Amino acid sequence: MKFCKKHLGELLTWKWSLFFILMFIVGFSQRHNIIDSSIFIQSGINQWDILIGITGDPFLCLYLILPFMLLLSCLTIRETFNITYLVRVHSWWQWVVYSVKIFSPVVVVSTTLLLITSLLLTLGLPYESNWSSFSSAELSTFNEMSSFSRQSNLSPYLVIIFQLSLLYIFLLSVHAFIATLYLYFSNLLYLGIISFAIFLYSLLSFRYIPDFPKLIAFNYMTFHSSYGTYHAVYPAFAILIGILIISIYVIPLLKKWR
Repeated sequence: MKFCKKHLGELLTWKWSLFFILMFIVGFSQRHNIIDSSIFIQSGINQWDILIGITGDPFLCLYLILPFMLLLSCLTIRETFNITYLVRVHSWWQWVVYSVKIFSPVVVVSTTLLLITSLLLTLGLPYESNWSSFSSAELSTFNEMSSFSRQSNLSPYLVIIFQLSLLYIFLLSVHAFIATLYLYFSNLLYLGIISFAIFLYSLLSFRYIPDFPKLIAFNYMTFHSSYGTYHAVYPAFAILIGILIISIYVIPLLKKWR
């Protein structure tokens, strides 16, 4: 109960209110794009196309969610990296675990707001339990997100769960990686450089290396793009969990041995 009250109060702070407003504006634009695309290819859409299209929107994920979460990640690392916490946890890897635990509710809040935004933007559309004709139309740039999601042979409900779960694990993995590197470069400048480098790589890999999809960061943020890359449900999850484990348990050991 205490946990719920704390993070319910967090949702009502100005930073999350601003984040929600910006997400709604970007999501509203994406909703219009999806509707226009369905008209162009003459296929009907339902709520799943909007949910998938907004939660997996490249502009929303890369230009709003990622930089915002990188900023909060840096603030969390700076807050938890002090002598009180370090004495309490006794080891470097346990501090990384502790930092991830502190950051995890922040990611939950962000993905919850993303889901709420997407649900609000489905108002006025047909509500169906199955995939739309838009998702089953011939694959093109107009229906790529819905089409790849449908090709996974999962129900729309599971696709949304996997989409939000993948984004959650991606953001946690990024935080754990940054926190681990901070053990070696305990300086605010280095923290900013590392975060900016991750943000810049995510943008550049999305725009300029389409021939190497497995190296594109965005393909590990959204379910439709990860499925389009590997043509399987689980590889992206396995890779991110592997990065998370290495960041928490392996890299900190190297500092201990130095």
